[in-house]
Amino acid sequence: MAPLFLVAALVAAVPPPAPDKTKELVIVILIDAVRAREVGAYGYPLPTTPNIDALAKTGTRYTHAYANAPWTRPSTTCLLTGLNASRHRTETENSVLPPEVTTLAERLKKVGWHTAGFTANGNGGSLAGLQKGFDVFEDPTRTYTKDKRGKTYNGLPTGGFIVDRALSFLKTSKADKQFVFMFLVDPHDPYQAPPELESLFLGDFKGKIRRQARWEYDNDYPEDERFSLKAIYDAGIRYADQAVGELVTGLAKLGRQNGTTIFITSDHGEGFGEHGFYLHAHQFWEEIIHVPLIAIGPRFPAAVDDRLTQTIDVSATIAAAAGADPTGLMGAPLFDAARPDAHIVSEYNEFGIHRQAIRGDTYKVVWQRPADLAWYLRTAKKKEFFPSVSFDAETVHAFDLKADPDERVNLAPNLPAAAQRLLDELRRFVGGAIAAH
Repeated sequence: MAPLFLVAALVAAVPPPAPDKTKELVIVILIDAVRAREVGAYGYPLPTTPNIDALAKTGTRYTHAYANAPWTRPSTTCLLTGLNASRHRTETENSVLPPEVTTLAERLKKVGWHTAGFTANGNGGSLAGLQKGFDVFEDPTRTYTKDKRGKTYNGLPTGGFIVDRALSFLKTSKADKQFVFMFLVDPHDPYQAPPELESLFLGDFKGKIRRQARWEYDNDYPEDERFSLKAIYDAGIRYADQAVGELVTGLAKLGRQNGTTIFITSDHGEGFGEHGFYLHAHQFWEEIIHVPLIAIGPRFPAAVDDRLTQTIDVSATIAAAAGADPTGLMGAPLFDAARPDAHIVSEYNEFGIHRQAIRGDTYKVVWQRPADLAWYLRTAKKKEFFPSVSFDAETVHAFDLKADPDERVNLAPNLPAAAQRLLDELRRFVGGAIAAH
């Protein structure tokens, strides 16, 4: 796979068809478990994302983008409905999108768009009922059976596989207005990537390679194992980035590179022990919910946007650009000069744990209600597996992200007035969901 800066030379050898200016194409690329700090365009020094970085230079990079949930099923549902997690109510491992919830795909279809989805993660697909409204939808549950996936590294279809499926579809699509959702899962644990990419990040490492970790319990890994976890994770991101480059090359060959709008983001980040926590799920540290968000297209100039943004804003943006009905959408279009959002909310309600976070301009506040012990024990089996979970009292953590970006000093014992206002707003938000359901 050639890096993106070579794409133009490669494509020039075979002149692409002239772009069809009468056609509209919007592509959303969701890459599983990519935290913003691991992307070159966000300051990461290692070569994880050369293709994405090149794209970021041509579009708008949102520096303070947040996922509205810290794991795949609710977060992807936020993206595909434009609703916060407690409002779309698809928050548990067995939950399915309620029939009364309108998806972005349904909104687009009503104004003449054809919709297609290609996802490597069932939690971001039909397992959660997220195929609703798509004219074409492919995922591991419905179509990508094990005998059709070809070579895999973490057991799920590779980014290259998903890109091939999407490009094959676009070659035959006759739609004047086409929306394509793509979900790549290469960075997800168990961490594994092609050997040459693993070597790129491991270097001359000779120690024990660890490919999986535990969330909170018994995870004080030796330094060499921590290094290997992170290196293999980086290799998985690079593998997904290669697929993004293949997509760009393919679009150019189809004459669809001009006028196409592309969004690149993630459903959540990943922890690597920064706060004694690995993987993702029920935590709201910056490494878990601060995600990349890059928009490339006619409406998005080459720029850096430092405003607070969130997953549900992508849905609002696409709906607004397409002329779809925005009724009920909880985000705001990214291209609006004035944004009403003073904060974002991210939520976790699963396995008896009820924990929410609210992020304002300066402060982040995390509020946890007492966990449901019976529900928790049905899955976790032992209370000590998750020492951060409280069963008999609510807990609050608050951080000044400007003065303390690494979230080391909990301000909850003497909560600043602005942080208290955020906590009050979060309580009202959660109370509204409880009252409604």
